[in-house]
Amino acid sequence: MKQELVLRFLPLWVFLFGCASTSSSFYNKQAIAEVKTWEIVFAYESGEVEQTISSQGESSARMMKSGNPASDLQLRDDIFFHLKDKLNAPVTKDTKQADGQIRLHAVHFGGGGFKSLDVSLYDKTNQLLARVRIKNGDRNATFKDDDDFAEYAGDAIAELLKSR
Repeated sequence: MKQELVLRFLPLWVFLFGCASTSSSFYNKQAIAEVKTWEIVFAYESGEVEQTISSQGESSARMMKSGNPASDLQLRDDIFFHLKDKLNAPVTKDTKQADGQIRLHAVHFGGGGFKSLDVSLYDKTNQLLARVRIKNGDRNATFKDDDDFAEYAGDAIAELLKSR
């Protein structure tokens, strides 16, 4: 009887504890309401730094910019169009029109796909207003592919924007 009960609920337990999830923090809800248009950008610019030290002990550094991976660019665009087209959120690609920023920082699984996405909302004075960490499922049955993860992330971001 006990063994039968465990076998019956084991798939549900694995499913529940391996699902995608979100965790939000708000720092200034009123300021979120004051932002009329949001721009979606990356939190960090990717790049490489090379340092050379000569035999005389002099040091020089050279910075090389490499750009964001194609999957991150696609994620940003998918979130943008999900927010704009499906949820009517006030987002723009024009920096001059935006008075707030949605900053994205994606983390990838070693084998591919998005592991998590950190999203921070900032106003035009660079004040942090809110943030959400969006985690992907960590089981084959609960793992969201890039398209589903972008939609899930767009919905989580929309919840932050609606909090006003």
